Amino acid sequence: MVIGVNTGEREDPLEKARGFRDKHGITYTILVDSDDKVAASYGVEGFPTNVIIDGEGKVRYLEAGFNQEAIDKTLQELMGK
Repeated sequence: MVIGVNTGEREDPLEKARGFRDKHGITYTILVDSDDKVAASYGVEGFPTNVIIDGEGKVRYLEAGFNQEAIDKTLQELMGK
């Protein structure tokens, strides 16, 4: 399951999340972290930050920036491929 989290927005966070979704044709769920609690929980310091959580709730990958190769590798390991 993929879930996006929009955080760090001060003005109209819901509208900004909708605009980002529409601009990029995103079909997965995007949550709005209007009080930045999710970001603080995961130690987010930069955007984007990607987090992969396994089926047991353990964080298996957390990185600021976007590294498709590392994300793919982590997902393949989790799926046993």
